[in-house]
Amino acid sequence: MAIDLKNKTILITGASDGIGKNTAFKLATMGANLILVGRNEEKTRKVLEQVKSLSISTSTHMVFLSDLSLSSQVKKLAEEIKKNTKKIDVLFNNAGAFFQEKSITSEGLESTFALNHLNYFLLTHHLLDLLLKAESPRIVNTASQAHVGVDIDFDNLQGEKNYNGWKAYQMSKLENILFSYELAERLKNSNITVNSFHPGFVDTNFGENNGGFFGNILKVAKKLIAINEDKGSETSTYLCSSPEVEGVSGKYFDKCKVKTSSAQSRNVETRKKLWMVTEEILKKYLS
Repeated sequence: MAIDLKNKTILITGASDGIGKNTAFKLATMGANLILVGRNEEKTRKVLEQVKSLSISTSTHMVFLSDLSLSSQVKKLAEEIKKNTKKIDVLFNNAGAFFQEKSITSEGLESTFALNHLNYFLLTHHLLDLLLKAESPRIVNTASQAHVGVDIDFDNLQGEKNYNGWKAYQMSKLENILFSYELAERLKNSNITVNSFHPGFVDTNFGENNGGFFGNILKVAKKLIAINEDKGSETSTYLCSSPEVEGVSGKYFDKCKVKTSSAQSRNVETRKKLWMVTEEILKKYLS
């Protein structure tokens, strides 16, 4: 039986490409109203036109443009969304990137940490009120199996001592899972569910902002062993729409099934410390 998402509003960040774009296409065919968030206007509006062609006649969609590596823009985005919608049924935090070389945002934060972790935390914080207005709201966070093999180094959280692009990315994906587990715990007495997932190694434009040897290796690897975007968006679509995960919270998924994440990701002390440190970094943007 087809899933009917008519009257459901789903917000997708990183909607202009890859997993976000393909998830949007699938959810549109189910009748969802989509809020598409992207940084590139041309690409995001192109996705909007494609989504409209796949939608039922009663669906309405919106586009918002934002650089989610900047906390000031994340907060501004949330304020704009609040003005334009009454509720959110699903928040799909998906925007992210890999930076081989260390990059600092105009707000003085390391780019991987700012985009991949702080963005999820801050946008979710500001949209909780809209989620609470929905009947059975869900938060879905894109993580990755790349989280395996690292722990949170609180003394080098933003590459203050040394920077390794891949390690920074790994740590950000670990942060996504720690955030998801802690948020699920904090929301356990509400009707909001929170889950994270591994999309697989997907052949998208991910990582192509990096040149040099690593960038070339990544391109070759994607062509040789990566799954396509349609396959890569299966678990995200499942978590955003399937009745099978109704009421399921605080889990990590791979290939539409619950999977045990790393021991480091399940450390309660680490996740609580990360939450506290994140709040301190974001304090001027949380109110």
